[in-house]
Amino acid sequence: MPSPTEMLSKPSYAVLTMAAFALVACGDKKPAADSTAAAPAAAPAAAPAAAPAPAAMGVSIVSPKEGDTTGPDVAIVLATEGPVKIEKANSTKAEGVGHYHLFVDTVATSEGTVIPPTTKHVIHIGTGDSTFTIKGLAPGQHEVIAVIGYGDHSAMAAKRDTVHFTVKK
Repeated sequence: MPSPTEMLSKPSYAVLTMAAFALVACGDKKPAADSTAAAPAAAPAAAPAAAPAPAAMGVSIVSPKEGDTTGPDVAIVLATEGPVKIEKANSTKAEGVGHYHLFVDTVATSEGTVIPPTTKHVIHIGTGDSTFTIKGLAPGQHEVIAVIGYGDHSAMAAKRDTVHFTVKK
């Protein structure tokens, strides 16, 4: 019986050999670029780095710390956060400029609302200072909320801080 190679005519064998060679040789190649075809889409460009978010402005209570035990005279130490400037109260409303207010054992005024006059529970630190001593607090648990108000005493839309502490007997 003739071998498979012998069964093929010489022209058929040659065609098959060339076709196999072409498949192997071209198998890993990309098709030639066609000038009429659309160019492949470029990889998306990396997005530019986002600008950092502006720092949130507000107030933080440095002292006393949450859960501290104090005497009846409590020094409240405050610090600003972000781009806010603390100045003396001047009856004007300038964006990012204000002064501190403390709410002692009472609910703080909401943003944009005028802060009531100084009382036993509402303290204006209109001098531009960052420290205020609350004198004669009764023994027990207390809460202080610090708020920044504009020069016109309206509560600024800014971060507030709250601290809870105990006055010893």
